[in-house]
Amino acid sequence: MINRRPSRWLRSLSLIAIRLWQLRRVLVLVMLYFSLFGWLFSGDRAGDVRPTELYGIRETPRWREPDRDHWCGTAVNGADLFELSRFAMATSVSVAVVAVSAGIALALLLTMLVVFDPEENRFAWIERLSATGVILPGMIVMVILTGGGGGGLLLVIPGLASLVALMISPLLCRWFREGEDGFEIVAARVLGLSRREIVLGRVLPSVLRRLPGVFAILVPVAMLAEMSLSFLGFAGDRLSVGVMIARGQAYLIEAPWMAIYPGLFASVVVMAFSLLGWRVSAALRTGPLPPLF
Repeated sequence: MINRRPSRWLRSLSLIAIRLWQLRRVLVLVMLYFSLFGWLFSGDRAGDVRPTELYGIRETPRWREPDRDHWCGTAVNGADLFELSRFAMATSVSVAVVAVSAGIALALLLTMLVVFDPEENRFAWIERLSATGVILPGMIVMVILTGGGGGGLLLVIPGLASLVALMISPLLCRWFREGEDGFEIVAARVLGLSRREIVLGRVLPSVLRRLPGVFAILVPVAMLAEMSLSFLGFAGDRLSVGVMIARGQAYLIEAPWMAIYPGLFASVVVMAFSLLGWRVSAALRTGPLPPLF
């Protein structure tokens, strides 16, 4: 018999299959995570969703109590409260995803500016900058920023992104330090590899593998912050769960479901994102994160 060596394509497919099997837990969790995203964004966007139109005082309000057709009841103008809550939650998730992504990118950029510096104290200024950011609680900073600036997404998203960057920059610095102290990195230095080759080829990939876990953990936190700001009226004139709860309190006696059900809906969604994010972070071995607020 003639012994045939497996083709290069077959070997590559085998390695890919082995790698996918090793990442099966992470892949399942990520699929569930994005399925929740898809469900939130699959709702009906038809109709006027301005808070003033949905909750404006009318001579003949058209609200309906929760029934078989409307699980969570309706708003003042008769719009289904469940679909409105899903649309509002999708908006909060969008803001959180953009803010956390921008914050992680900014933190990585700040870290990469000094990571190639051979000095031991190269991360000192980043750590000092982050230390100044924890003097005041993050939520107080956001209230002052958005309230003083008149509110709106143009303040909420950059503010949340800046807080995320300040909080996780020292964490990235620590990961780079730990990666550079590994045995294989010491061996690479002995073999004559440059610092740039070591950082880009060995240390950076291990740091990037943990970032999805950071993202999954921080998104629910940013969602809560966005809903809190919108409840206070600092997130602009758009539909949000915080706005729905705040506007629904005006009808707490006649139609209590307008304030109660959006809050319950948001609690369930945030809890689902938190549990999935915790499992994704554990599967990727991200480790503990510093408090954001």
